[in-house]
Amino acid sequence: MIALQRNMGRVDQLIRLTIGLIFIYLGFIDQSIIGDQLYAVMIGIFGIVNIGSSFLRFCPFYLMAGLNTMPKAK
Repeated sequence: MIALQRNMGRVDQLIRLTIGLIFIYLGFIDQSIIGDQLYAVMIGIFGIVNIGSSFLRFCPFYLMAGLNTMPKAK
């Protein structure tokens, strides 16, 4: 099993959580803003992925790009 090494700091985590909640609202609760049901569901799913990554504090795209927003240990 692969261990996920955290690569997301608190600020990044809170931003992703906020964006995820907004996207879930737009995708699943008030789809009239988006207009197209397929796009709305895709945005909602993207919101769920953002919330999941914020709880895990791991972003696979950061791993591929070599980014890490975690504060350095003292």
